[in-house]
Amino acid sequence: MTNPVLHLDYETRSECDLFKSGAFNYAKHESTDIICLGYAFDEDPVELWHPGMPFPSALLDMFRDPAPASLHAHNAQFEWLITQYVLTQYSNITAPPLDAWYCTAAQARARALPGALDDLGRCLGLNIQKDKRGKELIKLLSVPQLTEDGDKRLDLDPDPDLLQEMYDYCLRDVEVERLAEKATPPLSEEEHDDWVVNEMVNARGLLVDVEFAAAATAYAEDEKQDISDKLTDITDGEITSPHQYQRIKDHMGPFIAEHDAVRLAMTRVEKNRKTGDEKTRISLDKSVRLKLLRMVEEDPNILPYATVEMIKLIDEAGKSSVHKYQNMVNRADTDGRVRGAYMFSGAGQTGRFSSLGLQLHNFPRRTADNPDEIRSQVMGNYEIPDVMDTLSTMLRPSIIAAPGQILVGGDWSSIEARVLPWLTGTEGGYRVLEVFKGNDKDPSAPDVYMHAAADLYQIDPREVTKDQRAVGKVIILSAGYQGGYRAFQAMARAYNVQVTDDEASVIIRNWRADNSWCTEFWYALERAARDAMWNPGTSFDAGRITYCRPDPEAPLYAALPSGRILSYPQPRIEDMDKDMDRPQWDVTCTKAAWKPAQGETEWGRVQLYGGLYAENVTQAVAADILRYAMRVATDEGWDLVGHTHDELILEVNEKDEDNAARALERIMLDGPAWSEGLPLACETWSGRRYGK
Repeated sequence: MTNPVLHLDYETRSECDLFKSGAFNYAKHESTDIICLGYAFDEDPVELWHPGMPFPSALLDMFRDPAPASLHAHNAQFEWLITQYVLTQYSNITAPPLDAWYCTAAQARARALPGALDDLGRCLGLNIQKDKRGKELIKLLSVPQLTEDGDKRLDLDPDPDLLQEMYDYCLRDVEVERLAEKATPPLSEEEHDDWVVNEMVNARGLLVDVEFAAAATAYAEDEKQDISDKLTDITDGEITSPHQYQRIKDHMGPFIAEHDAVRLAMTRVEKNRKTGDEKTRISLDKSVRLKLLRMVEEDPNILPYATVEMIKLIDEAGKSSVHKYQNMVNRADTDGRVRGAYMFSGAGQTGRFSSLGLQLHNFPRRTADNPDEIRSQVMGNYEIPDVMDTLSTMLRPSIIAAPGQILVGGDWSSIEARVLPWLTGTEGGYRVLEVFKGNDKDPSAPDVYMHAAADLYQIDPREVTKDQRAVGKVIILSAGYQGGYRAFQAMARAYNVQVTDDEASVIIRNWRADNSWCTEFWYALERAARDAMWNPGTSFDAGRITYCRPDPEAPLYAALPSGRILSYPQPRIEDMDKDMDRPQWDVTCTKAAWKPAQGETEWGRVQLYGGLYAENVTQAVAADILRYAMRVATDEGWDLVGHTHDELILEVNEKDEDNAARALERIMLDGPAWSEGLPLACETWSGRRYGK
């Protein structure tokens, strides 16, 4: 006999702002209460409980002794927290363990579908959809209302008709959740374990320096106002904020029109990935500002002094970290920890994690050399140079260890540049891996970036200069996924590499000629995916990847070496160049992030091609290696508190620092059995503050 599955959904109310403070603080807030609970066992009709009713004995029995993954909810973290901190006040139950929960939103994201229930229902075309009235009901019943005396308070005696609407809305949500869950393959046991491990990380939380974050917020706000005042002054009141981009571009209009070099520097060519159409626009983004300032260094007369100062001020304001520091303050619990910072399978097609709230994945990697000194200056209200830039370098160091504890971290080295050639399973790919192996054994040996530069400049790898290596690094990072000269230039700006577009085109062309192992892999992936579409039920291999479409109505799947599958939902074979005599058959699929415009019904679709397939599977395999290491670290009892990008962060007792560092290095280097032949390398660090 199989264990029953309980589908459930809460509707709640609170004075706490869920989106501002996060689910953990919301659930713990003293004002948070349950409006109602909708639930259904297996395929039974959906039922309702609300405070004031006897608590159902069937629910009580289920909560007391649930089987693993038997409590199903959409965004189950929320239901888990409400059960733990609020429902237990109404019934004599012990909150079910975390591994009893199963998240249907995580299942949707793992299948490359929208995580939000209303979007998911629309994308899947379910015959029951989430009630749009729900948003209005939440505004009326779940959040404080403005009273006649100007205060905001929860309505604790709401209109019975509104309450009934909320009850009906909750019941319908359970029906939609259950229907959506059936529409895609469930999480595998290992995927569910990964979700549980991630929620354990979320529950531990990252300790933040709340006092410093509050002081930094004030510093940044003052600096932002100072920048606005200076802009107002130098433009005679025409521009009063660094965020008035259109006014700024209008202000620069005469110089753009008169100077071809300025216009070219500010021109961006953008390709619509939905339609393939290209358009140009005038931009003043970070890379453009950098290019303009470099042009001024070469020719001080190319722009007026006031315009140069305006660009510098805008660039400085662009480094603003106000919202990140404010988020630290808003989301910190009473113990100073920010919880719920990571979302399972939140990064599109690949299954990588994304970040919530603090947006840790977007923290600048560059960190202050002297964080304790800067903290003292800020806390003492002393003047600090380059306020915005300095504060941006303090974001990572604002994450700290508890007293008597220390952070121990590790970062995989060039993980994607290693995974890609390994996935090809070719002789050319193995030659690239041998370079990594040689450099891992002898760090003084030429690395893969030096070899790329040596191929470009036709010199011995040992003769490559620092600047030439930078070009080699840009090549490796931009070219492996079929990026052209624009991708090269976008990456080049991040590494302060300057070449012309023509030079970039030649570099890319030469790299592809010298690295046929990679270009052949792109086309092999394309063929395998296309053949799988033409032949449902048959598998096709490309390197270490296998594509299959089980039946004509199923998604296209890519099986990874780990056994995990990537999903390409609602795929179609389409002629993507109908003007040519010979059709260009490519696969397209639904893109979860591309919602239909107002009035449209079909979800946005993305055209798949070799480089995109390669990027997906490479990043997915890197994610699998991260997930595996997270499971091992958790099983061994280490307190994992973070996993940003290709990095793991432990918080341990100071006495365990050396043991933890050795253990983390071993965990990160001893990959899973399926990764045999993939050379892994990592760098470890430790300290009171998050650095690296």
